[in-house]
Amino acid sequence: MFQPRQSFLPYRPLLERPASEDAYAMRVTRLGGPARSRGDYVLYWAQGARRLEKNLGLNLAIREGNRLSLPVVVYESLRPDYPEANDRIHTFVLQGVSNNIRDAEARGIRYLFFLPRRKQDARGVLAKLSNKARLVVTDEYPTFILPGQTAALADKIKTPLFLVDGNGLLPMRAMPGEQYSAKFFRDKAHRMFPEHWSRLEDLQPAEDVYRGDLDIEAWDGTDAAGAVKACDIDHGVPAVFREGGRTAALRQLDLFLRERLTGYAALRNRETNRTSGLSPYLHFGYIGIHEIAERVLFSDAPRLDVDAFLEEAVIRRELSFNMCHFRKDHQSLDVLPDWAKKTLKNHLGDRRNPQYSFEEMAEARTGDDVWNLSHRGLLVTGTIHNYLRMLWGKRIIEWSETPEEAHRTMTKLHDRYAIDGRDPNTHAGVLWCFGKHDRAWAPERPIFGMVRYMSSEATRKKVDLRAYEKSLTEEQNGIVSE
Repeated sequence: MFQPRQSFLPYRPLLERPASEDAYAMRVTRLGGPARSRGDYVLYWAQGARRLEKNLGLNLAIREGNRLSLPVVVYESLRPDYPEANDRIHTFVLQGVSNNIRDAEARGIRYLFFLPRRKQDARGVLAKLSNKARLVVTDEYPTFILPGQTAALADKIKTPLFLVDGNGLLPMRAMPGEQYSAKFFRDKAHRMFPEHWSRLEDLQPAEDVYRGDLDIEAWDGTDAAGAVKACDIDHGVPAVFREGGRTAALRQLDLFLRERLTGYAALRNRETNRTSGLSPYLHFGYIGIHEIAERVLFSDAPRLDVDAFLEEAVIRRELSFNMCHFRKDHQSLDVLPDWAKKTLKNHLGDRRNPQYSFEEMAEARTGDDVWNLSHRGLLVTGTIHNYLRMLWGKRIIEWSETPEEAHRTMTKLHDRYAIDGRDPNTHAGVLWCFGKHDRAWAPERPIFGMVRYMSSEATRKKVDLRAYEKSLTEEQNGIVSE
């Protein structure tokens, strides 16, 4: 049974007071050229937060637009050449565009979504838009291709570029450096919440919608399936039943609060339908942690359940962002603690039997029916149940020739099939299987050494696998909608 180390409920008064006048303290980084005296608009490039509500980055763009008496233009795109680009991920992103078109019209903001079908179609489009702007605002995100494409834009344009860190209740820079474990992070975080956590309110543009010619063919958000087919991506990974977009994210949050939060502390591992289901929507920025935490904090759920969920959604999640922000090598085993590196190295010569190829694992053709079911969840839904994801990773370590090969396999499978992959939570969760954010465990075992071990047999006793298998079959057949 979960026991809270420190409760979140005392923070309710933080959200009952007016929004902080300095909501951007430690959240804004400036790149690009010097201040400009000319520009037709303020440009917000939505690359990490794909929503037009409860969005710190967009709020900053609106605040600056109002200060400069300029309208705001929102630009969103999806390139066809990201790693493992496929129908699954493309569909989940494109399904959210019609929501953003609707929300932009409601707020009086010019919005355009540019959809390059081939890699060469996107060249120079964002730079052209940026060079007509007085300034550019975008989302700071510490992993995947986002840091690289942000830096590339800063090198190309003469316009000032501001990065906004809206990833967590705490700015990533609030911590003095990388934190060793959840305990160290938690202790500091609870001291910092009163300074950094406040209600998030949407700002309203003071200027009329920008009507100028942007010389870009915007996609209208209709027929997402047809648009996906026209893109030069991998069409061998099908879309999942779960729908992307802001409306779907809010619907999922409502479902969680109504039917799943009460009992979360005791049942989140045992009952596979007890998790929030919000991780894909958080990953693509259809919903933000500020609004999730506020809704949970003011819910009628028991205190224990509120604290159990926020421990995962805030402390554990922001620990992941902390690692990826301070460790640029977070996509490798170099970030492991010394004890984990040493014990894994000491057991490199241990016999791996059986071993499975990447293809066998990708197709869930191993001799372990618990693992196969876990992986089937990834293939069918684009996510894995939280507890099963840990077992899934541990078994891959056993079946791989080296820890490095296991790490590559886990990362590639997430990149290809997960709609909540390519995320700090992905990297931290995968690395946890090798000892990151954990401690040494006795007794010492083959292959793992002192790294925590998990077995399929123990998992059978902890998780209702029969119910999980039934839910996967129903989702695969389109019987359920959530």
